[in-house]
Amino acid sequence: MTELRKPDSTAAALETLEAARMERVRLSGLGRWTEAGEAAMAALRQVLSSPNPDIVGPDLGGLVYVAGSPRAGVQTSDRHRHPVPPERLSATRAMLLVNNGNDPQAAAEFADRALKSFNWRDVGTFWHSILSLVYLDDRVAALRHCERAMTRSGWAATPALVVLRARLAALSGDPLSAVRLLVPAITHGPRDQFTDVGVAWAVEAMVDLGDLDRADDLMRTHGLSGSLDAVTDRAEVLSARGLLSQAIGQSESAYKDFIACGRELAGWGVTNPAVIPWRSRAALCAATAGRETVALPLAEDELNNATRWGTARAIGTALRTVGLLYSKEHGVKLLENAIELLTRSGARTTLLEAQYQLAIKLRLEGRHDEVRSVLRNFRETALSTCNKHWQTRADEAIRQWAVAGDTPTVTSKERKVANLAQAGLSNGEIAKRLSLTTSTVEFHLSNMYRKLAISGRSELRSMPVPIL
Repeated sequence: MTELRKPDSTAAALETLEAARMERVRLSGLGRWTEAGEAAMAALRQVLSSPNPDIVGPDLGGLVYVAGSPRAGVQTSDRHRHPVPPERLSATRAMLLVNNGNDPQAAAEFADRALKSFNWRDVGTFWHSILSLVYLDDRVAALRHCERAMTRSGWAATPALVVLRARLAALSGDPLSAVRLLVPAITHGPRDQFTDVGVAWAVEAMVDLGDLDRADDLMRTHGLSGSLDAVTDRAEVLSARGLLSQAIGQSESAYKDFIACGRELAGWGVTNPAVIPWRSRAALCAATAGRETVALPLAEDELNNATRWGTARAIGTALRTVGLLYSKEHGVKLLENAIELLTRSGARTTLLEAQYQLAIKLRLEGRHDEVRSVLRNFRETALSTCNKHWQTRADEAIRQWAVAGDTPTVTSKERKVANLAQAGLSNGEIAKRLSLTTSTVEFHLSNMYRKLAISGRSELRSMPVPIL
């Protein structure tokens, strides 16, 4: 249809896209997410059925959830001034299937189809396709395509490619390389649609490195520590902010951010924990705050969704959380299964967390011979990542627990006291809650510090394991 090239046809196409955005919001509000996605795809097919040089990437914002999506109508980069090609349909369909968390095989086929016919002019097609491969745990293919893009004229310094390469590095257990790529891009480059998600992923990588002050400074510098009303990538920013709060022992603030992240994703119909495992993260914060009745349903719901998606990383991450919430042998077994899956997936940072958490859980149970074996594996993983933060943590655990020796199993009363201290309650508040004297609370906490070989309340609050 030659008329599509005319200005009035462009206006009609833009009206079609705006109507689709409104319909998506309406259907999502009713919980009819499949219909909402199909409405978005129908509009895309109609608009992209014939080349229209006036329809560019930002015009498609707000139709389907993807981290780094532009706001509709906002021109953020010269590279976006190329018309959107038909390949965007396949790439968008892949992302929609990822978000819904079902049919990973079809999602992989659509992403592969988009990349095979990719004309190297539309950043959006590349971005959607590579992220789909990331969520499918196919980081080998994602990295191969990124390396191919590096050889293309004008692509090496493209913000989208820099951010994707950094994300792949972080997810493979190399947060240091991720930070080195991201910080110059988000600090010195122009602010564009990838800035906020770049900040969020840089903060996550800094948390993995234990560089918490720098992560906090980065969040504040970019105005992401307060209201996020003007932020497009709210889900990613909320998740990163929650991880930072969790790392410094502010479990209540972290819980609120993770729940807000979940609400943001729910508005798009995103149920797949491979996108953001917000339920697992919220569950651990809830457990730390003493709300076990909230924590376990969140964790089990995440495990169900992860199992439906079927990737080793998603299942391993969810299973790790469920294992932490169960006590004694069953919880230990689940954690061991999670470690096996995370090892297979190549998710080395999450693997490090799971190994350390298993060691702590075993020590709480007084199973010291097993603790030593897990710590050795933990240290080997830490050395393989070249992450000095985790190497130091492994070495300190081995040294401190060796000095502390084999201690008795933690008692139920000590667990209750430590759990409330971990949640931020004072000794007086704990005493009142449990009908104890303050001196008894201090006695139980001293025992816990000795058994865990930690120096005090601040270390207890920052431990990545709820004391249940």
